[in-house]
Order: sequence, then structure tokens, then C-alpha cells
Amino acid sequence: MEKKEADFPKVNKAKFQFIFPFMIKENQIEEFANKLMEMEFYFFDLNNTKQQHAYYGGSSVSHRSLERFFLPNLEPILFPQTYKRRESFRRFSKRTNLACKFSSKHLATDFIIDSIDVFICPFHIGLINIRVTMPEGLSYSDVLHFGDTFRVLEQILNDEESAKIGCKEKTYREVEDFIFNEMLQGMRHYIDENKIQATYFGSLPFFVDERMYVIGQLSLTEDSEISKKSLYRAGELNGYDSSGNSYLGALNLDYIERYYKLHVYDRWGEETYYIISENHFVCLTKASGSIQKELISQMYGQLFYSMLLCYYYKIVLLKLSHQHSVIDIEKDQSSTALLIVMIANFSAKFYFPEVNSTTTGKEIFQMTKDIFQIERLYQDVKETLYDLYQSQDKLSGKRQNALLQILTIYTVISGIFGMNLVIEDGKGNFSWNKFMSYTPSEFFVFFVTMSGLVISLILGVFFLQSWIKEHKRRNNKIF
Repeated sequence: MEKKEADFPKVNKAKFQFIFPFMIKENQIEEFANKLMEMEFYFFDLNNTKQQHAYYGGSSVSHRSLERFFLPNLEPILFPQTYKRRESFRRFSKRTNLACKFSSKHLATDFIIDSIDVFICPFHIGLINIRVTMPEGLSYSDVLHFGDTFRVLEQILNDEESAKIGCKEKTYREVEDFIFNEMLQGMRHYIDENKIQATYFGSLPFFVDERMYVIGQLSLTEDSEISKKSLYRAGELNGYDSSGNSYLGALNLDYIERYYKLHVYDRWGEETYYIISENHFVCLTKASGSIQKELISQMYGQLFYSMLLCYYYKIVLLKLSHQHSVIDIEKDQSSTALLIVMIANFSAKFYFPEVNSTTTGKEIFQMTKDIFQIERLYQDVKETLYDLYQSQDKLSGKRQNALLQILTIYTVISGIFGMNLVIEDGKGNFSWNKFMSYTPSEFFVFFVTMSGLVISLILGVFFLQSWIKEHKRRNNKIF
């Protein structure tokens, strides 16, 4: 639907964060962490106050406020004190201040990549976060068009083919190539693609991630009118249509009204709105001065981590559901047991119904969970856990019954015959002549007795090896 640019707000400042998820190879997680530090990424530590101003393009994030925003039980997970703590979100950040150019059919503009984060999370999930600052003077449609186009890792649609990224006298036609050749050289080696049958580089087989998730902060002029249509465009990143006109992706006003009720947090309506969708989490505000700075700080700090946590929940829950769908429960008991442990660990250590005690934090976190359908996914995984327990109990019972039958046969035969026929021969010195004089029935009893002992030893050694191997595998799969 064509709309005139004058019908929409005017932008003073625009800042974006683009989040890209990927899988890390199992046995190379710690090597990956060391590689990041070799590439001049610094471990994010709340105790390092210098980092409050280092990565945010002229803005800052109060570490003290960030720490106090979340409940105490979450702090060790979100903000570990050492990069060696594998049961947490280990963030590695690098200031880039990289000047780049963006050009497409409808927009040509400069932009700055302020910094880049790489998160190493439990369950082998990695997250890349790219912070971008846009120049002043761009229109509302320009900003939304940039956000919608830059988040596409691999261009496949006709209207996306003209988008290019220029940096250091190089031009990239794919955002993916720009990220991994310009800012994260050598990182492809650590991305797990062996089990992925997907079209897009680094794509997760259980997650539609050919497009990055976008977090935006749009500071508007004080005379801007923030209509429900403008909010809808922001939530869905509706920039330009194929003809270059400002685009509104809905015609039905009732639909836009329903979208507003579900996706818009309007506690400070008329001045500041938060819009949460499956593509974009954005703050639109006409506030200025210290309030504007505080809102930007929150979008880089408290609200960013709240969103990141929900996004991570969705990825892990989809991963667990996907693994349930691909394992053969009857044939692959080891993978079944591992999946049970993974689900139990996620529920006990990482999934929290609430993450902070502030009213705003609670309400935005709950809205995000509703939009991402976290509770539905979590209930599905809990039902999966119950089904896995039931299936494993039945199969384990069958195996144990078969094993008990075999051991019972050995016990009965060796107990009845061995003690009466052979046991006396074991006293004192055992002679070869005595053994050779055994009758066929005595040979049979001797064989059963000795084979029972051998089988018991083999089973004991096998159990111990399996336990050690399974313990290591569980830790490698989760952390």
C-alpha cells in the first residue's frame, strides 16, 4: 500500500542491533573462545567499568543498573565473572567503529558499525550481535528499509539483489560475506554445518534464521505524530515497496488495531512506544535530553538482555523439539537418555518464568514471551520429556527382563550343579589331570560357571565405560 512519507514520523537518530544465531562445533567451543580473544575480542565483565562506554557508539550502559535489573539467580548466567564458566552466556565484544556504505535500489547511505559481540551460550548456541548507527537526515522509510534489507544474510528475492555493502574499498553483495570476511575472519571453521541440511550458511535446521533478528532505537522529532500505522510499519520493518514508495503492509484498519493490542507496549503513549514482533523489537520515542539517553542505554543494556534471553529460549526449545523428531527411540537409547538430560538441565538451570522485579521489565518480558510463543514451546518440550521417560522405562524394562533371564539361567545351573560337582575341585591345588577326567556333564557345568564369571566381568567393565563416556557426552552436548 503506497503512503506518502509526510504521513509518517521524522527520524533524528537511528540505532540498530542485528542478531544472528548459529551452532558451534561440539569439541571446539573453548578453542573458539580463545580464538575470539586472539582476534582482540574482550570478555564482557560487569566489574570492568571501562566497558560501560566502549561499545555503544557514543552511548553508555551502566553496569550497576544492568546487574540490578535482573533477579540474583540470573546474574551468574547472564554476567559470568570469568570466560571459563561454560554454564553461562559468555559475551566477547570488540569495538570496530567501521565506516561502511549501503546501497540498494531505493537507498544509498553511509552507516557505522560501532561494535560486534559474539555470545557463546549453553547447548552449543552462538549469537552474533552487530551494533549499527545510522546517519542523521534519513527518512522513516529509509531507516526501516535499511533494517529490513541489512538483516537478510543471503539475498534471494529480486528486490534484494541490488543491495550492496561497501567497506575499505571492498564491495559485498551478501551481508553474510561482509560479516564473515570483514569482521569475523576465520570464524566459519567453528560453525557446525555437518548436521545441517539447509540452504543458508550457518542456518539452524530447526530455526528460520536466514534473516537476522533486529533490535532498533528510533529517536523521532518532537513534532512527529506516531500513529498506529507508523507503529505497524516499525514492527514489521515495512520500508519501501518495489516501486520505491513508502510501504504499509496492511490494508485492514481492524487488523492494524489488533496488531497494536498484541505487539505494542504503550505505557508512555504519545511519547514512547515499544513494538515487539517476530522480526523486530524497537523503541520509538520523541523524548529528548537525559530521557532519550536513558532509553538508548536501556535498549543496549537491560532490554537487550531481556530480549536476548527470550530469543535464546526460543532457539533452544526448537532445538530440543527438533532432536526429539530425528532420534529413533527404540534403536538409539543413548541419544534418548541424552535428550532427557538436556531437557531436564534446561528446565532446571536456564528457564526462568520471570527475570526481573520491575513492572516495565516484567511486562515487556511477558509480551516478548507471548510473541515468541515461549510457553507453548516449553509445554511441548515438557510433554516430550514425559513421553521420553515413558518410552525409556518400557524399553529399559524389556532389556532388564532379558538380561535377568539370561543371568538367572546361569545362576540356577551353576548353583545347582557347580556347587555339587565342581566346587570341591577348586579347593587346594587344581590339577590338569583332574580337569581332563571330567564327564560331559561336569564339563558343561564348568563352562557355565566360568562363562558366567567372564560375562559378569565384561558387563561390569562395559557399564563403567558407558557411564564415563555418557557423562562426558552429556557435558559436551550441553556446555
